[in-house]
Amino acid sequence: MRYAVNPDDRVVLRRIPVATLVAAVGSTACNVGVYYAAVRYGRMTIGLAETIIASVVGALLAGIVYWLLGRFTQHAVRWFAVITAIAIGLYGLGPVIAAYEPYMEGAELFTLTTIVATEIMHIVSGAWVLWALLRLARESR
Repeated sequence: MRYAVNPDDRVVLRRIPVATLVAAVGSTACNVGVYYAAVRYGRMTIGLAETIIASVVGALLAGIVYWLLGRFTQHAVRWFAVITAIAIGLYGLGPVIAAYEPYMEGAELFTLTTIVATEIMHIVSGAWVLWALLRLARESR
């Protein structure tokens, strides 16, 4: 049985690049702010460049996933929201694990300041990605 697609569930593929750019810029700007706020409270074991790169790459990957869902599935908005929620939940484990095991060869273990800051950064990035892609690249009535 096929269900009609809700008009709000239609992705406008041509808007995804701009929405992805907005998500990347917003996420990066906010995460840089979180980074500098965290530095005032303790030692960060990740650098500013890593913060910027991760913010941009995360938004780009989200834009690609959203485009693929919009192109090949019928309920892209719903699936994207579910996938993003799962991804944010899984990303939440990363900083805690990095406190016990370096996240890459030669990296320091995360300090408490780094754990808290990166958890906030993940939430901020997820919010920007969801807002930008679901608001700016979706058909409105």
